[in-house]
Amino acid sequence: MRTIVKKLDPRKFDLRYYLRDFNVSENFKFSFKHIQGDIVGGVTAAIVALPLALGFGLLAFNGDPRGAVAGLYGAIFTGILASLFGGTKQQITGPTGGMTVVLTTVYIQYGGADALLAACVIAGLFQMAYGLLKLGKFVSLVPYPVTVGFTNGIAILIFMQQFKTFGTAPVIALITMATIYFVPKISKSLPKSLIGLVVGAGVAYIFSSVDFLRLTYDSSRSGLTVASAIRLIGEIPSHFQMPSLPHVSIDTWKKVIPAGFTISLLGAIETLLASVVADNATKSRHNSNKELIGQGIGNFVAPFFGGVAGTGAIVRTMVNVRSGGMTRLSGILHGVVLVLVMLFLGGLASQIPLAALAGVLMMTAIGMLELDPIKLIPRTPAADAAVMIATILITVFTDLITAVEVGMVMAAFLFVHRMSEMGMNQKLLQEIKGVALDEPTVKLLKDNKVVIFDVEGPLFFGAAKSFVTELEKNFDVDMVILDMENVPIIDTTGAIAIESIVDRLHHDKKRLLIVGMRNEVRKVLYDLGITQEIGIGNFLNTVDEAIKYALAIAKEEVERTYLGGYLSKNLIVLDIEAKDRNDLLEVMVTQAHKAGIVKDKEEFLNNITEREALTPTIIGKGVAVPHARSGGANSHVVVIFGRLKSSIEYSSEDPERVRLVFMVSTGTNEREYLNVLRLIATNISNESVYRRLLEAKDVHEVHHVLSELRNEYPLTMQTV
Repeated sequence: MRTIVKKLDPRKFDLRYYLRDFNVSENFKFSFKHIQGDIVGGVTAAIVALPLALGFGLLAFNGDPRGAVAGLYGAIFTGILASLFGGTKQQITGPTGGMTVVLTTVYIQYGGADALLAACVIAGLFQMAYGLLKLGKFVSLVPYPVTVGFTNGIAILIFMQQFKTFGTAPVIALITMATIYFVPKISKSLPKSLIGLVVGAGVAYIFSSVDFLRLTYDSSRSGLTVASAIRLIGEIPSHFQMPSLPHVSIDTWKKVIPAGFTISLLGAIETLLASVVADNATKSRHNSNKELIGQGIGNFVAPFFGGVAGTGAIVRTMVNVRSGGMTRLSGILHGVVLVLVMLFLGGLASQIPLAALAGVLMMTAIGMLELDPIKLIPRTPAADAAVMIATILITVFTDLITAVEVGMVMAAFLFVHRMSEMGMNQKLLQEIKGVALDEPTVKLLKDNKVVIFDVEGPLFFGAAKSFVTELEKNFDVDMVILDMENVPIIDTTGAIAIESIVDRLHHDKKRLLIVGMRNEVRKVLYDLGITQEIGIGNFLNTVDEAIKYALAIAKEEVERTYLGGYLSKNLIVLDIEAKDRNDLLEVMVTQAHKAGIVKDKEEFLNNITEREALTPTIIGKGVAVPHARSGGANSHVVVIFGRLKSSIEYSSEDPERVRLVFMVSTGTNEREYLNVLRLIATNISNESVYRRLLEAKDVHEVHHVLSELRNEYPLTMQTV
């Protein structure tokens, strides 16, 4: 099996090459080809975004009226900057329900608005880092039951969190909610949330003297009472504040780092899910890493002006797309429209009742609910249903991040369990490439206690235990053949499972042959030292070869068929610099002595030098096979392979120059010795073998080439 050593592309170490995917200059090349659609899309998205920005900002500040302004600022800065620098052309960014749930928790736990804004700054930095490190592709690994679970959990949580604000003027909230419910029945194209907000605010303003509208829930009395006035958002500044860092201590900055990390993760997930939805609607393809950088810039800058963090918003993005928005100009215009609202309509916005915003958010939460997956729970696999339900419950009763973490862990264990049961399959082999084994072969295998397993699927930690268990049920044999051609990957646990099988077989004095192992799988075993335990000569290319080899071993017709069985990687010396034959032989004998193959270095060197001087062992194609017996450390035949950096004159009597050398310590086993010479002579005449040995990049590759060279059967070279 040939090892491919890929050349390193020097461009990959060039910062400009790494950053080529981001292409920031492209973001400032505006096309006005779709300007009409972009204007309509941007304005429409802003109309939808306005009440949501105010409402989610209010929720983020735990009901503090200043939060409405923070939500508006957040929508402006994240909307403009994420559109300008992001990687999804139609994306509309701003405060969203999922993000706001986390922001509220941070506001409560860390001491108010400034701590929350500090966490948003840190979140922006994390998101820019995700983009620069090109981590966007990993967001797609969030399983569907988890996303559905936390989406529904967020919807329930948002609805529940509005009860307090709803109670400040429940009649106004109900009027707002009723309006939002009935508007789509008139026309689905109308901005229902904005109309509901305007109706609720208008009723509260016109009929402010009516006691019925000023009813409020008094928790101390556990009943309704009439308030002196309906609580409003309050003043919205008609100008931007000067940018400044959140006013928190160094200790608070350190404490909110985990919160910032949490915000960044959720923001990344929500944003890229929205990008995927936009892709599906426009038949386009977003740049996820560039999108994360754009989101990060927006979320980093917004808190300096008092704005909360945002994410890509699915509903607002789809409104933009359906209204004709085609380029990043639509998202920028959406932010500009919100700026104009703040500058010129702030007085009107300040008169919006808090209860009307609560009504908007409660209807938004109802709209967020994904009921179809819940209805399908009775028909959903039990494990997936458990993940979904657990994520919903933990979101509602604990917090969103814990829910996502638990959901991901549950989904991961579920995946591992399924892979361990379905991904790995091993069975007794009944046929080779679709052709059934003939009865004489089956009988020979049975009589010689040889069993063949067909192994399919990834061999990783989830499947390793069942793999070993199943194989050990059939170990009442003398030899096991594993056909691993259909094992695409193996991890460390899977490799250790193979090692345990080898140890068990060796302990019982049995043998293991492995067929068709892919290069990437074999390299893992090699790097962990397991290939050496199996024996480099016990790897074959086809099941047919393995059967013939196994039967030959069972009949004691061969000992070590493969040349690789006679040498280890520390007996391979490459790029030898030698001026003549004596210099070459000394280098190779020294290596053999270091490896413990030669006991008496001087005796072995003198013996082999004298023999080569008497009769040089050049066998053609620039290959020499010097050999000697005396001085060997044991009776076994051992081969030392050497490749010269440049060819040398090996004998004054022979003009042929030598580049490859197989030095043989012959031992006392004449049969093995002749077998080795036959292996070398037979295979070195093969031009493919010769070229591969000359061009091999390292010791590992040479070892693999030599492991394929054998006598008994025609060689089928694997090239990758």
